[in-house]
Amino acid sequence: MGLQIVRKALIHSFWLGCGVLLLGCNSNALYNHFHSLPSTGWSKDSIVYFVVPVHDTTAQYNVIVNLRHQSSYPYQNFWMFIDEQSPKGIVSKDTVECYLADDRGKWLGSGFSVYSMPVLIAHNKRFKSHGNYIFTIRQGMRDDALPGIDAIGLEIDK
Repeated sequence: MGLQIVRKALIHSFWLGCGVLLLGCNSNALYNHFHSLPSTGWSKDSIVYFVVPVHDTTAQYNVIVNLRHQSSYPYQNFWMFIDEQSPKGIVSKDTVECYLADDRGKWLGSGFSVYSMPVLIAHNKRFKSHGNYIFTIRQGMRDDALPGIDAIGLEIDK
């Protein structure tokens, strides 16, 4: 009976330690979220929204868009339109091109049949106001329904 209690305590301590490690490794993350996109293709009229709560206006952040695409994605590059709305309603717009493959067609991201590609869109960014920032992303390719993009994410780290 006593051995069983010790065994349960050890298992509980192990999982508690794993949880603390996972939380500790992610202490610089302000936000990290993905949106899955339809398998039929990302419509050029479809907008992906991310609502990011900001409390620390003194810190510097890296803003990263994470793309997950299939090996069947038909292009070398990807264009996206990114809008950022501050809590005060101020909107800034950006157009970003990223390369998903090199000149020979080799995918640049990590993966095998589904590739992940991080795209740094802001380095050492400071948010000027406390509150919720709304980031929107639209695909900027000419396809009405862009095939091969599985998901898009937004990551903001200190």
